[in-house]
Amino acid sequence: MSFRVLMVADVSAESVHGGAERMLSHHIRALVDAGHEVTMLTRQPTPDAEIAIELPQFGIQEFRFPFSGDKGYAGLKELKSAAKQWWKHHQDEFDVVVSEQPFVMWALLEAGCKLPRLQVCHSLACEEYETRHALDMTWKHKLVISAMRKLESQVYRSAQQIMVLSQYTQDKLERFFAVRNHTSINPGAAESYQGLTLAAREAVRQDLHWDKPVVSTLRNLVPRTGVDLMIQVAAMVKHQGKNVHFVVMGDGALRDSLQKLAEALDVLDMVEFTGFLAEEDVQKRLLASDVFMVPTRGLEGFGLVTLEANAWGTPVLATPISANKELVPSIMHNQLSANASPLAMAEKLMWMLDNPLSDGQRQRTADDAMRQYNWAKHDANFLEQVKTLA
Repeated sequence: MSFRVLMVADVSAESVHGGAERMLSHHIRALVDAGHEVTMLTRQPTPDAEIAIELPQFGIQEFRFPFSGDKGYAGLKELKSAAKQWWKHHQDEFDVVVSEQPFVMWALLEAGCKLPRLQVCHSLACEEYETRHALDMTWKHKLVISAMRKLESQVYRSAQQIMVLSQYTQDKLERFFAVRNHTSINPGAAESYQGLTLAAREAVRQDLHWDKPVVSTLRNLVPRTGVDLMIQVAAMVKHQGKNVHFVVMGDGALRDSLQKLAEALDVLDMVEFTGFLAEEDVQKRLLASDVFMVPTRGLEGFGLVTLEANAWGTPVLATPISANKELVPSIMHNQLSANASPLAMAEKLMWMLDNPLSDGQRQRTADDAMRQYNWAKHDANFLEQVKTLA
């Protein structure tokens, strides 16, 4: 039996820039492949973006509420007004809602949407906002955080079912909003990519001109992801006389300051900032790396990047923060540092570089990740929840 599903998010499914878009795109793909009729609803990614587009990769439409980008009260008013008009014309077109983030969904609730809903929670927006303003916190920021928490409480407490990726996030929802009975854990998954194999690793390293140990990461360059810790680790490795190449994939608000930090610590010659890369280029670097680092400072709701690296047999070194403590040790050859300090990470990294994995060990890491965390398991659980609600 097929259903008419309204997929709601605060990000666009047009292209993948991070974990939120990756999970959204995968859920749309799972619904479409299962034969459901899917419509995507979000907000404009930029004020000059189109209001409605086709998503040819899925064969569906994406509608976008007009949005100036304002992250305060004015932005919420925009979303609420747009939702009221849109819902008036489309409210009879759907059987069930799947929502991936809170803000557009809040506007729909305010517009009168009462359809059964599966709410996906990757992390809490109020905490993310708080980490971004930890160093310049004012009373206005505190008011915004309080308002965001109230908004998220309304969204999560009104959902018929909530899906999270980790025990860490489930516990946080219970602690913040007293919701648990209708919450289920459905871990994310490792991707199986076409066109490359583990056997191609040495050839890829040659193409990249990598002739020394390489430590990589793939992160949004914001405070919580801790890339500054990685740069400090590079300085300690250099002090020990180790010739190691560090690769930072991704972009974000902290890119300039991170480059200045690398310059101040005299490691610009060791640390490469690639910026945003195409998917194929990311996968090549994940495969070719010796160690993948997840230097999280906080709010790691699951850690899809861990699985993406492990799917290529690359061992992960992570801080013992948030959901890292659940996911990282569950896969063969991964390591957690003793704490979230640069010194602890540098000590564990030195050990990993002195004890590199063999080809066989890398294969076992990849097999272990794919066996435990695969999309077939995730999809079956996800689709069953949508079916039950609809």
